[in-house]
Amino acid sequence: MTAASRFSLLVFAPVLVAFLLTGLFLLPAGELISFIAILDPTIPLSGAASYDRWVVGPFAAVFGLFLAGRWLHSLHARGRRHFAAWMITWAVFSGGLFLAIWFGLTVLTSVGASDKPPVVFLSWTGGVATVLTLLAQALVVPWLYGVSRMGEG
Repeated sequence: MTAASRFSLLVFAPVLVAFLLTGLFLLPAGELISFIAILDPTIPLSGAASYDRWVVGPFAAVFGLFLAGRWLHSLHARGRRHFAAWMITWAVFSGGLFLAIWFGLTVLTSVGASDKPPVVFLSWTGGVATVLTLLAQALVVPWLYGVSRMGEG
């Protein structure tokens, strides 16, 4: 495994795991609904595939975050502006963490029935995800600090 891949997997491991767990949680239901839609003659094949968007989304986010981590490794490898590189890494990590928390909350809280309009529901889950992301900074900053020290040693 290349150094860039190791860096990406190590630095973004918590966020990657959060997206993967959400995707794996949705996978059985998404595939079952797609299979049922495929068997329904009133639903076009493209409509049946649209049910998989919620399943593909987290896995696409994992791939995108992994590629961002590889790019960030090249930024760190240049050696100049070490602090700025870690600030960009923190921003990407925190942004990915927010999206993972928001998506996970939306999925988990939408399992039950809701009488709220989708805009209100999504703004509520977005607000909770923002608060949780801000609270998680108490763990994110030490995590990134520890990872940066591991890379120096």
